[in-house]
Amino acid sequence: MTKNVERLEKRMAELRESLEQHKENPGSGFEEVKSVEMLIKFEIYLNDAEIGITDGIYLYMNEAGAIVNAEYFVKEDGDVTIISFTDEQLEVIVELFADVFTVNVE
Repeated sequence: MTKNVERLEKRMAELRESLEQHKENPGSGFEEVKSVEMLIKFEIYLNDAEIGITDGIYLYMNEAGAIVNAEYFVKEDGDVTIISFTDEQLEVIVELFADVFTVNVE
């Protein structure tokens, strides 16, 4: 974990430097960006009887419309808890929602 925090700090320094270069020369590119992939996030809110608590599913789809990941979330008193689904749980979510949403990218 410490290694990843250090990696993030290094990346943020690189991105700040890129931002400064971009401000000085708006035509300059971002050499630090290797590639970009599109990911669409849906927030599905589930019915909840508890006042002040909202829960649901973050559903992530790629540009081809395939569900690539999902997470369970709980929002309570301004805090958000996110829990990753197990592979077995994710299979249920994919099967349930695979045909519900469509993506049309041009």
